[in-house]
Amino acid sequence: MTFTGTVERGKQVGRQLGFPTANIRPEGSPALPENGVYAAAVLLEGETAPRPCMLNQGVHPTLPEGKPTIEAHLLGYKGDLYGRRVRVEYLHFLRPERRFDGLDALKAQLSRDLEATRQWFRAHPL
Repeated sequence: MTFTGTVERGKQVGRQLGFPTANIRPEGSPALPENGVYAAAVLLEGETAPRPCMLNQGVHPTLPEGKPTIEAHLLGYKGDLYGRRVRVEYLHFLRPERRFDGLDALKAQLSRDLEATRQWFRAHPL
């Protein structure tokens, strides 16, 4: 499953938790997979190689504010992505979206998700 979209400003919650994300607004109305956490690849417009990422798609049940989002934490990326067009490819479903008992529990799960993402990419390099 792939789609193209644009990175837009979010609520900066991922950054506050230590997991900065690119909030991606899809172009059109792509058929998306179920909500959850994925190992995915993001190709930035103007680049030739995709970048590995941990992607969350959903409604944020621990912090339920606003509309559903698609957020990608690009592994090892430092820089400003606002306004950039990207192509997203879902590669591997890690877990369904769920509610956590507070930000500490969410942060701990994000750390486990990040490790699972890294392990998946070690076994399946881009």
